[in-house]
Amino acid sequence: MTFINRIVYYQLKQHLDKPELSVILGPRQSGKTTVIRKIQDDLEKEGLPTVSLNLDIIEDRVFFTSQHTLLDYIEKKAGKRKVYVFIDEISRLVNAGLFLKGLYDLKRDHKFIITGSGSLELKADIIEPLTGRKKVFYCFPLSFTEFAAYKLQIRTNVFDHMYSEATRILITQTYVRKRLIQEYLHFGGYPRVALAQTIEEKTDVLKELYSSYIEKDIRQLLKVDREQAFTNLIRVLAGQVGNIVNRAELASTLGVTQTTIEKYLYLLEKTFVIGLVRPFYTNVRKELVKSPKVYFIDPGFLHIAQGILPGLEKQITGNVFENACWLRLTELNPLQPLQFWRTKSGAEVDFVMISQHTGKPMPVETKLSLRKNMGKSLLSFIEKYQPDEGYLYYLEGDHEDDRQVKNSVIHFLPYHWLPGKIV
Repeated sequence: MTFINRIVYYQLKQHLDKPELSVILGPRQSGKTTVIRKIQDDLEKEGLPTVSLNLDIIEDRVFFTSQHTLLDYIEKKAGKRKVYVFIDEISRLVNAGLFLKGLYDLKRDHKFIITGSGSLELKADIIEPLTGRKKVFYCFPLSFTEFAAYKLQIRTNVFDHMYSEATRILITQTYVRKRLIQEYLHFGGYPRVALAQTIEEKTDVLKELYSSYIEKDIRQLLKVDREQAFTNLIRVLAGQVGNIVNRAELASTLGVTQTTIEKYLYLLEKTFVIGLVRPFYTNVRKELVKSPKVYFIDPGFLHIAQGILPGLEKQITGNVFENACWLRLTELNPLQPLQFWRTKSGAEVDFVMISQHTGKPMPVETKLSLRKNMGKSLLSFIEKYQPDEGYLYYLEGDHEDDRQVKNSVIHFLPYHWLPGKIV
């Protein structure tokens, strides 16, 4: 088994000595099972007892008829001592949240590590009953930092070190940098895609991932009533990535109600296909009623949803690059959602980040090519909010000097750099 270094792997390792349940969420085939198998292998090499169960396997489900049935099975497998118990695909279990709550409340010494793909059911059926009893970790497709670190064979267990080492190499090796950026923006970060050796293999895996989502998540897990409309919605959103979601227009195009569109957008977000970026306003009430912009969790999945077979010879479009920048910026703080800014007159800044140090907004504009002319929208944002700093993010090139605009410092950064990170 080839293991790609993942930040979530080290986060989970640090939580193994905590009594709370470790719950790992993420899209199908994003690497959750590989991560927990690696942790299980590490524990067994240390001589520590483990038990592994997978609720996708029918034979394993018989041990979940009650909490005591499961505990009896664990004891028979590993004896009367602390055991590390790995449960894969918990969303297959009916009333899983109540089951796990009861299991935790029995106060046995075992450590439970649990995965699930469809966060919709997990949120309603698992997460809420486990308040105070769990810590949630997210396993998404590889970030660009993880992807580059794997390709460059960088081994470190700290994100800042992984990022710094990768960036140092990418700064000096122009050809390698261009090749890795192009591969990631075309094919994305699903582990099986990153491991595939040829373009044909990568494309086949992406098509299989898309088909797997349609077949398993939509039909089996979500039980969508208008399956064709749901599938068509994915295609329409892929064609409008980076744009504001017009629910009325989508409803008219697909022949469904706006309520149905709302429901399907929720399902797509909770099963980790898309992310919805909400607008930035100082008036929170306004923010809650304004329409979001849509992005896809993985660039490769986005291409397949668009009906485009990715290839390194194809040009990256502006909206695909903007989607990649959304993913890149999310690496800084996955739990702090990005926002965007748009005025009634149409001025728009692609992203707004909130500084963790000052709490002030920081605008981020994305461009395929470096332009020293920042544009009226970014200047309008600076005039209105007077941020300490902002960023102009571009696809390829060297790190440019900063520029002072009024009392704000604008940083010009190529894609292989991250805002605020020191190399």
